Amino acid sequence: MNTWSIVFFILGALYLVAYFVEIPFFYEGNPKTKFMIQKMGKKNYKLLLLVFAVIFLVVAFLLK
Repeated sequence: MNTWSIVFFILGALYLVAYFVEIPFFYEGNPKTKFMIQKMGKKNYKLLLLVFAVIFLVVAFLLK
């Protein structure tokens, strides 16, 4: 695996964990995410995290 593949895999795994477990950085610890949750709603924000996780994992496996 090259370096970019590992980076995208780690990002995808982190977003996937954030989808299942409410990590404070991804939900309430960051002012930008607070704003996004207020505008989108928590359900849609979690869906966005899942989409990012899938995209990053697919890119990681394509770069493998």
